[in-house]
Amino acid sequence: MMRPFRRIWPIGQRALGRRYKSTFVTTPIFYVNANPHIGHLYTMVLADAVKRWNVFRYQTPGYLTTGTDEHGLKVQQAAAKAGVSDPQEFVDNASKVFEKLADAAGLSHDRFIRTTDNDNVQAAKALWNTLMEKGYIYKGDHSGWYCVSDETFYPENQVVKTEDGVFSKETGKEVEWISEVNYFFSLSKFRKQLVERLQQTPGAIVPQVWQRTVLRELDENPLEDLSISRPKSRNSWGVTVPGDETQVMYVWFDALVNYLASAGYPWANKAAQDDSIWPPDVQIVGKDIVRFHAVYWPAFLMAADLPINKTLLVHAHWTLDGAKMSKSLGNVVDPFQLIKWIGADSMRFFLLNDGAIDHDSVYSEDRIISRHNSELCNKYGNLVTRLCGPKFSIQQSLSVDASGHFEQSYPPGYVEKYRQIINQANSLLDRVSGHMVNFTTSRALAEVWDLLHLTNQYIQDSEPWSKNVDETSRMCMIQTASEVVRIASIVLQPFVPQLANTVLDRIRVSTDKRTADYARFGTDKTYGEGANYKGDHPLKPIK
Repeated sequence: MMRPFRRIWPIGQRALGRRYKSTFVTTPIFYVNANPHIGHLYTMVLADAVKRWNVFRYQTPGYLTTGTDEHGLKVQQAAAKAGVSDPQEFVDNASKVFEKLADAAGLSHDRFIRTTDNDNVQAAKALWNTLMEKGYIYKGDHSGWYCVSDETFYPENQVVKTEDGVFSKETGKEVEWISEVNYFFSLSKFRKQLVERLQQTPGAIVPQVWQRTVLRELDENPLEDLSISRPKSRNSWGVTVPGDETQVMYVWFDALVNYLASAGYPWANKAAQDDSIWPPDVQIVGKDIVRFHAVYWPAFLMAADLPINKTLLVHAHWTLDGAKMSKSLGNVVDPFQLIKWIGADSMRFFLLNDGAIDHDSVYSEDRIISRHNSELCNKYGNLVTRLCGPKFSIQQSLSVDASGHFEQSYPPGYVEKYRQIINQANSLLDRVSGHMVNFTTSRALAEVWDLLHLTNQYIQDSEPWSKNVDETSRMCMIQTASEVVRIASIVLQPFVPQLANTVLDRIRVSTDKRTADYARFGTDKTYGEGANYKGDHPLKPIK
């Protein structure tokens, strides 16, 4: 069994300056009753960028988990609809699709976990037994508004009654009144602890609006005990409740446990727990499952006396024609076709630019093409192509003193532009870090493209290809632009890893000089050998 990494540096503003074990980032596990869509892809890519950035910035190990949620009535029904008699066979095939998507998107995940994995099943039973032993689980009659689509009961104050039926306020899905015998978790006992934690921990939920929303709901509404099992007579596809063959665990119970199972739970002893990667630094979820992760999940952990994740990052949805993309609405976009069409890194670039954590994003193929052609190809790729042309020599340009030459030979206005590029390049790492602390990937990427735009303008104005430019000046200009490309590419590795490393390969940067330590002017004088020749462009525009 793989030994978990140790976490050294944290992610997030409230954790800065403290030392931890290896960075632990999670995505939610995705339900396998239908194929993945762009929303799943965005969650994966965002989590991957967060993990990669922390590993890159602080040069410490990271641990990223993703996976699939495979139990529950919806899966049982989907298997039957597909003509598959054994749900296990159905989920085995379905989970492979999500795993292929993670690979196609270039995820650096360390574990793809499935709720049907043996260690997850055993972890769910272990947590159940712990909560039972501590007196937080009891059996009783349950009546309530149940949503088959969401696989959850909703309290009276969370549903709305209309002429067309009764619906969940949170998801808009129809609910029905059900009475049955269930096991309950004493969620009501943890209301005070949940409120105190959120009041005393700024940044526990990001964006802040979601922390305020959860606090308001806890303050204004009673917190009822949670039904955490279902009768096998209604849903046989799940983890059997320990000691009761007539009940299976509520699908969200064993689904949430995946985070613990990924960290090696149940641990043999306290020392093993302390040496594990638990708790997660950042858990990333869509806004439709906030309650499960901001209320139920921390309450389970509190009841088991386990540390809670440091930050819950909530992102918004993707819309198409004004409606949220979802499997139930049938308006999803096939992420595999998109990656095949545009490439993994161009898709990552679009998602990390246009996706948002504080407002819904609009899916647009025109926008994808614009991002690819205008920004990746024109501002980034074309600059690389120019610098690598056969008329220049990146390697030779690194031998001159550009700063001294410009100050002696060029007017103050030109020197000021040169210094502006130097300053922006040297501060790029810190400025991008400032945005990544807040998980605003679009602003982080904007910092890089502002620098590339400034450098493109500098090259256009300087005209190093002109016969009127002396050789020393030409080399100084090429050196300046080459350093920007090198630094920008180093910083871009967590966002567009394949493309960034292709460019670094193209300008012959050694693989051991692509760390954050080298993201400053003059830190590498050894690259560029054999880089100047015609062709081998890093990107091609889409016609």
